[in-house]
Amino acid sequence: MERFIFDCDPGHDDAVALAMAKGLSKYFKLEAVIATYGNQTRDKTLANALNLAQALELDVPVYAGSEMPLIRKRVVAANIHGENGLAGPVFPPCKLKCAGNGIRYALDTVINNPGEITFVSVGPFTDLAVCLKADERFASSLKRIIVMGGSTVGGNVTNTAEFNVYADPEAAEIVFSSGVEIVQFGLDVTLQVMLNEDILNRVRASKETNYKKIFLASMEYYVKSCREFIHDFPAMHDPCTIAYLADPSAFEFKKVFVSVDCKSNLNYGATVDIREAEDKNVYKGIKADTEKFWNLFFEALERLP
Repeated sequence: MERFIFDCDPGHDDAVALAMAKGLSKYFKLEAVIATYGNQTRDKTLANALNLAQALELDVPVYAGSEMPLIRKRVVAANIHGENGLAGPVFPPCKLKCAGNGIRYALDTVINNPGEITFVSVGPFTDLAVCLKADERFASSLKRIIVMGGSTVGGNVTNTAEFNVYADPEAAEIVFSSGVEIVQFGLDVTLQVMLNEDILNRVRASKETNYKKIFLASMEYYVKSCREFIHDFPAMHDPCTIAYLADPSAFEFKKVFVSVDCKSNLNYGATVDIREAEDKNVYKGIKADTEKFWNLFFEALERLP
């Protein structure tokens, strides 16, 4: 059973990923959640992670990740995710507390469990990059890395850059050049997994649970903002990583060499595939079986409180 640390920046699709991590827990073992900056500032994403952990009855600690990128000025996605980063649902007062420093936790856990821990990053890659640079044992001790980020089909924050990589391109380049096995879910594959009105109606018709209310309130806001700014229903970007952990056959991959443009003004934060490179470093997602994905989502939904 795969053990993993989930580094996120909740975020509407992060919230769905956390829910699937709870509902599909028979397939893997979530060790901890780390909340980093990204969709909003870290104070807000950490509050969202704690609220979600309480609502989902997640029996894992929630840690604080980085507040800022390595070099660049911080950017957030408030236009998509709202002022608090998870606009829509209203949570009761949170009794859960932050468990401490997520980077220190990740370093200790991975190094003390060599070959056993997967690091899943669905926000900016800053926390992972800091861990890789802080102790040379971290990379060799990881089982593998799974990331949501990057695109070779056009960006969602610039013409060429996807948000998670654009938020800290230097960190992303450290990760892609780390030598650790990497599974990448970029826009090339995540844009194939779109929410739609039929899925929303299936959720509306499902049994009444606390999470159902959270999901529908969350998606009401998310759908509206995505249709305003992106002109389409939202894609389930981050949940692809969890669906993959539960059923790898839900996706197809191609091994490529991925690098990040950290220098060009026009293409800053863009990921570049070099298919002819001999030293291919990434299993890049290229195709999603949407039926399998949504079956996993509804399997998780059935098990959520």
